[in-house]
Amino acid sequence: MNRQILIEENIGETRAAVVENGRIVELHLDRWSEAGQRAIEGEVFRGRIRRVEPALNAAFVDLGVGEEGFLPFGKAGRPKGLHEGAAIGVRVAREAYAEKGPNLSLVEVDAGEAPDCLEPAEILAQRLVRTFGDAEAQWADETDYDLEAAFDEALEPKVAIPGGGSLYIETTRAMTTFDVDADGRKGQGNAAQLAIQLNNSAAKEAARQARMRGIGGILAIDFVHMRGQPDRKAVEQTLRGAFRRDRAKVDVAPLSQFCVGEIARQRRGRTLSEIMLERDGRPTIETAALAALRRLDAEARSDRSRKQRLTVGPEVFAWLESDTIAWRAALTERMGARFELGENPDLPRDACRVSRA
Repeated sequence: MNRQILIEENIGETRAAVVENGRIVELHLDRWSEAGQRAIEGEVFRGRIRRVEPALNAAFVDLGVGEEGFLPFGKAGRPKGLHEGAAIGVRVAREAYAEKGPNLSLVEVDAGEAPDCLEPAEILAQRLVRTFGDAEAQWADETDYDLEAAFDEALEPKVAIPGGGSLYIETTRAMTTFDVDADGRKGQGNAAQLAIQLNNSAAKEAARQARMRGIGGILAIDFVHMRGQPDRKAVEQTLRGAFRRDRAKVDVAPLSQFCVGEIARQRRGRTLSEIMLERDGRPTIETAALAALRRLDAEARSDRSRKQRLTVGPEVFAWLESDTIAWRAALTERMGARFELGENPDLPRDACRVSRA
C-alpha cells in the first residue's frame, strides 16, 4: 500500500494528513495555544492520585495539565500502594475528549513529588512517522494535495460519495448518523443493482469520513433500502473491509432488515469538530483567526514587495490583538514587518480581508 504523511506548518498550528492509496484518510492538527496545556497520547507523567473510586475499580489522577486522568485498575484490582495522595507514574493511553479526561496506564518512574511530564510527546510529524513506520513525512505544499480543502470537507455535514450520491453526517450526544442519499446518482443496471453500487461506495466513504474526522462511539449508517439478505450481507462485508486499516478498534454489526449498519469505533481523542468548531457549528474564534493568518501569509508570499493589511471582525481582532501565541513575532520572522491588523465591525467571525496597506 502506498502511504504518505503530509505536513503543513502554519502560524498558530501544524496540520497533517495521512494519505493511503491516493486519498486522505486521517487529519491531525497541533495548536500553539495548547502546547503544555493538554496530555497527549504516549506522554509519561508523574501524577498524583486525587481520589480512588472503588465502585469504578479506578482512580482519578492529577497530571499537572488539563483534566484529571482516569486510571482503571483492571481485573487484578487496585495495586498495592495506590492511595489518595500517592505519586505514581502513568502513560496517556487515550487523550481527553468532550467531558472525559485522558485514560491512563501505570508505568514505572523515578520517585518524586510534584505532578510533572517526564516524557513529553514528539512533534506531530514525528508522532505520525513513528505510528506509520512505512512512510516518511513530506511538506504538503510540495504535493498536489490541498490540506485547506481537506479540513474544510471534514467539517461539512454533507460530503459527496465517489461515483455520485451524498452522505449527510450528523452527530448527537448518543451517536453519529450517516444518511445515504442517491442525489441523482446514475449508473447501469436495475434498481437493486444501483442500490448495491451506491451502498458499497457509501460504506467506503463513511469509513473514510469517520477516520478522517476522528469520530468515535456508536455510528449508524442508513443505507438505501435493499430487499435481499445476500445484498445486505455484501454491503456489510464492504463496510468491514473499509475499516480494516483503521488504527482504532472497530466492531461492525450485521445490517438490519431496514438496511441500517451499526458500528462501534474506539474514541482516540477529540474529533476535528470538537477542536475547530463551536457547539452550534460555527468556527471557534481561534479557528477563524488562524484561517485569517493563513490568508495573510499566503498573500504576503505571493506579493513580497508590498505591505499587507489584514482586516477582521471584532471577535477575531480581539483574539489577534491579545497575541497570546506570539503570532506577530512568528509572522515577522517569516515575512518581515510587512503587515498590519485592522478591525471592521461589519465582518462576521469567519470572514476576513487582505489588501495592500
